[in-house]
Amino acid sequence: MAKREEGESAAEEQLEGRGDEATTVIAIGDDLVTVSPDELEELLDCLRRLDDRDAAAVADDIAALRLAGGVIRLTPTEAELAALHDALADESQPRSEVLARLACLGVAAGAAEVQTA
Repeated sequence: MAKREEGESAAEEQLEGRGDEATTVIAIGDDLVTVSPDELEELLDCLRRLDDRDAAAVADDIAALRLAGGVIRLTPTEAELAALHDALADESQPRSEVLARLACLGVAAGAAEVQTA
C-alpha cells in the first residue's frame, strides 16, 4: 500500500509541475510520465497507425482508463511494451520530449512489473 501512495503523490507532483494545462499521468511500473492532451492524442494516433494487435490493446487500455480519470496505470505485456516503443520510435516523425521518454520506458521497462505474454 505504501508503494501505491508514493506513486500517487509522485503523480500529483507531476500534475502540479505542468501548471494550469490539463494533463494526464501515465504510469508503467514505477515510472510516471505526464502528458498534455495533445501528447495523449498523438500517442493514441501513433498506436492506432501501427496496425498491430498489441498496439491496439495498449491504445484501448489508455482510452478506457482516460475516461475513468486519474492516473493511467498500464501493465503491458512484453509485446505491448514493444508495440508502444515501436509506435513512438519512428525517427521520421518529431516527438515531444515527453513522448520520447515514454518510448524509452517501453524499452527500459521490459522486465520489472511487466506481465509475460
